[in-house]
Amino acid sequence: MLKNLKHTTVLILIVITLLLIVALSLATSKPISQNEIKGISIPLDPITNGKWSGLQLNFFPSENIYIGTAMADGFTELRHLVMYNDSLGMSDSKAKVLSWIAKGAKVIWGVSAPGAPTPITAANWPNYHAAILDAAQWAQNNGVYEFQIGNEEEYHIDGTTMTVAQIRLNMKSTATEVQRIFTRGNVCYTCAADMSAINEWNVLGRGDIDLIAWTLYVQTPSSSDWDWWKSKIDNIIAKFGATHTYLSEFNLNCFSLDSYSTDETVQAAKLSEMVDYVRASGMTRAYYYQWKGKQGFVKDDGTYRLNILSSLVNKTE
Repeated sequence: MLKNLKHTTVLILIVITLLLIVALSLATSKPISQNEIKGISIPLDPITNGKWSGLQLNFFPSENIYIGTAMADGFTELRHLVMYNDSLGMSDSKAKVLSWIAKGAKVIWGVSAPGAPTPITAANWPNYHAAILDAAQWAQNNGVYEFQIGNEEEYHIDGTTMTVAQIRLNMKSTATEVQRIFTRGNVCYTCAADMSAINEWNVLGRGDIDLIAWTLYVQTPSSSDWDWWKSKIDNIIAKFGATHTYLSEFNLNCFSLDSYSTDETVQAAKLSEMVDYVRASGMTRAYYYQWKGKQGFVKDDGTYRLNILSSLVNKTE
């Protein structure tokens, strides 16, 4: 009988061990829950191969030929929005986004409204709202890293049937709906690019918007007012915390780098200073605007602004 008891004990121990192994295996393979990732931008802040990990890129389907070069230079997070009522643009955007994801990019994707001459009104808001929810479902199904519910929509309203206060409430409530659809990562909204917008969103509250992003263009080369933007960086971090905000776009000038200065050495030095300040502030991400064009690393003629690219991707600790 003692022998049988020993055999039984051994079998029980074996079963318990197997159950523990299975439980540990399931725990380690379990996806990170939405609650575990909410409110986290990017917790890393290294400089790898000369580039700050938080420096990333706005990218467009028209620039697709440069995707390999951009990613090789360390721009592995790409941001792109599409107008909700542009059916051809939507199809092209989705196709390109799928190809970027297949190459290993983390893509921040979403929809926006075009503004004038077709601003957001009380009458067409339901169409925009439906488009946001449809896009959120597509993003969830197709590997999008972060979903953006809108971009500076305070500037895209008619101002009468749809006011600034109302569109903010609409975006906030829509984020709650999107959270039930898009569970892969954070839900973001880029607010209007002025100090009052930051302060008013702070009073309203983020609600279920994980990240309130902001765009920053210095505009003027005048040394007397170069530092004006630094107080805005400080303010938005004070209001939302470094992990609940980022720069969804930044550059020296919203029209062209040459509008700031025709000297590429000056352009490079000032952009480098911007990146250094943003990083030192604790903000974890800043998306440069853009790869190719008047504001780009690559000019319209296909040549590189080497001073800029090298100054931003060849930094040291």
